[in-house]
Amino acid sequence: MAVTNTSNIQSISVVGSHGMQNSTATIEATTTSLNLGDTVTVNLGYSDSHSVVFTGLVKGIQKSEQPIQYTITAIDTLIRAMDYFIVSSNPESPFTRQNISAEDLIGDVLTLSGLTNYEGDSSYFTLAIHNPVEINLTSAYDYCKFITDLIAWHLYSDINGKVWFVDRKPYIMGGDSSYKTITLPSILSANYAEDANNLRNRVVMYGAEGITAEASAPSDYLPAGFYKSAVVSAQIIDSQTYANQCVAYNLALYNRLTRVVSLSVEGDSTLVPRNVLTLNTGITELDYDWYIYSASHSISSGGYTTDLELRR
Repeated sequence: MAVTNTSNIQSISVVGSHGMQNSTATIEATTTSLNLGDTVTVNLGYSDSHSVVFTGLVKGIQKSEQPIQYTITAIDTLIRAMDYFIVSSNPESPFTRQNISAEDLIGDVLTLSGLTNYEGDSSYFTLAIHNPVEINLTSAYDYCKFITDLIAWHLYSDINGKVWFVDRKPYIMGGDSSYKTITLPSILSANYAEDANNLRNRVVMYGAEGITAEASAPSDYLPAGFYKSAVVSAQIIDSQTYANQCVAYNLALYNRLTRVVSLSVEGDSTLVPRNVLTLNTGITELDYDWYIYSASHSISSGGYTTDLELRR
């Protein structure tokens, strides 16, 4: 267990997920010189196999006496975007952009909060083509998440503190490859489930004035002719072409059955969200490639375990 400027560590818990706004780390130790706002890195595992699982900012420090013990709470670097509220000094002159790609708009908004260690893939999706967008009275993160959700992409901070904007769905995608295989001896418990609670097979989009779009498709998991609808509203989309793309992207994301494996395994610091692994257990429902949707690492004097939620 290694934490920046901290020693005599008693326990560490790190939780990260595709579906969470931030990854978090909680550290208990008897000695630290960390202060609020400091950058902190967490490295854990075994003496012959350990790695960084978290980089973020210290957001809370509690100290108890007799015996002295610190509880340090840290959140990944996207917390800067969540804490930064965009407020124009002059309401008549807000932050504006026009005819800009989704990845560049997110990069510009993140820069307002001081997040420059950022990389966005090419989305080929252009916003505010005809009329400038005005951004005011919102957090930098909320606005970036709004743009991300429009095209069903993913915004996250990785274990080294870099922010990414990518076409990463919360399930196995074409081109994915497994980086490791987990076998039965290392599995402490497993549970398989599937549901259609989040399934939507009709998406309607309301854009700028005169711009609407709709996409739908039958579902094998709903009654014939039945549609569960989702609505997307975004004045920033002022092109019919991009409105059509928006509903198509969201329909592909939501019109599917969710298959989930909840797994507890012997601690492994290489198991982090957004990777793909293979299960080889001899159990039919489990033996596939799976996307690591969430990972929770818990290490203390009692041992080291990793809890996973896998999806496909």
